[in-house]
Amino acid sequence: MVKLLFVFLSWSASSSDSLRVETIKGKQFIIHQVDAKETLYSISRRYGVPVTAILESNPSSEGGISVGRLLKVPYTLKIKPEVKEGKRHVVAAKETLFSISRQYDVSVEDLKKANGLAENSLALGQELIIPSTSKVVTAPVPTQMKSASSIHTVAPKETTYSIARQYGITVQQLKEWNNLQDELPVGKILLVVQPKYSTQTITESAQRPIVTSTAGIKISENVIGTDEVKESGMAELMEGTEANRKYLALHRSIKPGTILKVRNETTNQEVFVRITGVLPSTASPDIVIRISKSAYDRLGATEAKFRIELTYFK
Repeated sequence: MVKLLFVFLSWSASSSDSLRVETIKGKQFIIHQVDAKETLYSISRRYGVPVTAILESNPSSEGGISVGRLLKVPYTLKIKPEVKEGKRHVVAAKETLFSISRQYDVSVEDLKKANGLAENSLALGQELIIPSTSKVVTAPVPTQMKSASSIHTVAPKETTYSIARQYGITVQQLKEWNNLQDELPVGKILLVVQPKYSTQTITESAQRPIVTSTAGIKISENVIGTDEVKESGMAELMEGTEANRKYLALHRSIKPGTILKVRNETTNQEVFVRITGVLPSTASPDIVIRISKSAYDRLGATEAKFRIELTYFK
């Protein structure tokens, strides 16, 4: 306390309008004598005390202050926060906390904390400490593209152009990989990556999946230790699928959720179907697969039973 009074008396010797420090009801106040041209605002800036705090201690001053009047200014010993590697800035004309914060890439709040400022006002020639900043630079997250080895189920209002753009392929590739003509029914399952059995040359690694699920469906994959399987036999229509526009199928042993290619050996038309269940035990022994009406029509089938070739990976 003695040291504090010594510091204050040394400071007040050069400030004739600050008379003394008094303790009133346990609180310390600077007794300030109003000088000519001073206002509550300038006094608040001088002592770093809000105008509202001065008025609370001097209720009669709400109507204004006069020269020579004594004011009780709340006094709190301010300890400036430690600023490591901080810069210093002298306030120039028309500068504000906001413009200075932009100049040094710090926030206004950090600037105020580093300098013990209660308000946003600054004085010409005032020296400010600029706190150092250590920003964490976050690398921009690239836009996540859908897997290049996936299937796509056609949604309403989609076109071959919109689907091709979505997966970064050409309309021609999309048509060739899926034997598309002009029709694009809702619910149709499309390959949006070059299949292994495409007539085009494959340049990708043999370890890369041919198709990968994007909707929680288990898809056959071409990975090390697996083999392509071709199976021939008879196919027939799956009953009760006339109103279903999806390409579905039943098989004796292939796991449900698997996608495989079916080729009509008579018309040479192809379609990709998804296995949804197991062939019933009552099915004829020569039947390899049953397919939905949409897949049946896609293959150009006209007979109750017709020869097909299946291609998948085990």
